[in-house]
Amino acid sequence: MAWSVSAIRIYRAEDIFANPALRILGGDRFTPEQLGMLTRQIQATPVASLRPTALSDIATIRLRLVEVALQSGNAQLAAAAFDNLKAAVAAALDGTPTSSFMWLTDYWSRSVRSRNPADGLKSLAMSYSEGPNEGWIAVRRNPVALSAFPSLPDQLANQALNEFARLVSSGFYADAANTLAGAGWPIHDKLLARLTQLGEGARRRFAKALEAKDLNGVTVPGVEKQTSQ
Repeated sequence: MAWSVSAIRIYRAEDIFANPALRILGGDRFTPEQLGMLTRQIQATPVASLRPTALSDIATIRLRLVEVALQSGNAQLAAAAFDNLKAAVAAALDGTPTSSFMWLTDYWSRSVRSRNPADGLKSLAMSYSEGPNEGWIAVRRNPVALSAFPSLPDQLANQALNEFARLVSSGFYADAANTLAGAGWPIHDKLLARLTQLGEGARRRFAKALEAKDLNGVTVPGVEKQTSQ
């Protein structure tokens, strides 16, 4: 009976973090009050009692807290948020060492904090190894990898280029267009060259998504750029 009551309390505590983490991954923004409440709930929850999924949820929330701290420009707040994220990611990976997203989060936090894109590349490699074809991760990972492209070893660089092509072939046209116009712009020629292996339909639909970016001199291979009459 005592174990049953304890387990119910743990599961209820875990439920508190599951929905916010899912919403964060979906792009929802939380108010400072909501984030403050989530922080207090995390601090009041004994991490050792949580299951791996809850540990990953907490790390996802901690990731959002780092982003908010960076936006605030408060160096002390950001440093504390990074420390908390580091501990949360370590706990999540201890529970689920095959989590591609947590490995990506580990790489991002290391490279951003040190301001060195070459810092933590082993974690980026692990993210590709554990989840090479997961679309929701690839949408987040590809711009991160491409922003570090000059620092990537050949194998990782090739994986990042191929991942971009897979995003297009899988129908993530808007996301791929945003990536090409953003983090991938310095190497947009290399990215576009990878699209030659795709079917014409995918290339045309991507070209349509790219039109909204109004990028001069950019043409998707095999697709004539439309000109206004």
